[in-house]
Amino acid sequence: MRKLAIVTAIVAAAAVPAAALADVSYSYVGAGYTALDPHGIDHLDGFNIEGSVAVHQHAHLFGNFLRATDSPLKFKRTRAGAGFNFPLNSQFDLIGRLGWSFSEASVSGFGSDKDDGVLTQTGIRGMITEDLELNAFLTYDDVEELVSGDVGGVYNFTPQLSATASFTHSSDLQTWNVGMRYNF
Repeated sequence: MRKLAIVTAIVAAAAVPAAALADVSYSYVGAGYTALDPHGIDHLDGFNIEGSVAVHQHAHLFGNFLRATDSPLKFKRTRAGAGFNFPLNSQFDLIGRLGWSFSEASVSGFGSDKDDGVLTQTGIRGMITEDLELNAFLTYDDVEELVSGDVGGVYNFTPQLSATASFTHSSDLQTWNVGMRYNF
């Protein structure tokens, strides 16, 4: 009986008409907590600020800033660019982004190392339910010379207010983010 209830719930969720699902938002501002775990270095805590604005039905501008510290270490990263979103079906969009990335790492008393370069991202975003968006990206950051895998979710409490969570993994760094977002 329990298995039948689980199968019924899965089928019911899959049968939600696409028209009932909300669209992912490309116009938002958000902020939250960030945790960085660089391999071989202590855990760093900080914050992130992000934003995006739709400039066309299939184009958006985006930016984000991240700052994390654990005395005497400091890390800052800024990313900005443009993205294009193409509908794959009524629930999911294929995303392509091209931008600029700037990073600065410093150790108190030893100076800092700054670098900038190209950022590319390819991924998907889509509404799984009326309130829940899931996303996944492959990111290449020329500054870090790394490819990372990014997965995340956005839970919409209202059409404007959302909670966010994401995880990024590369060979040198793991990043966790949780926060809030305002969609406009």
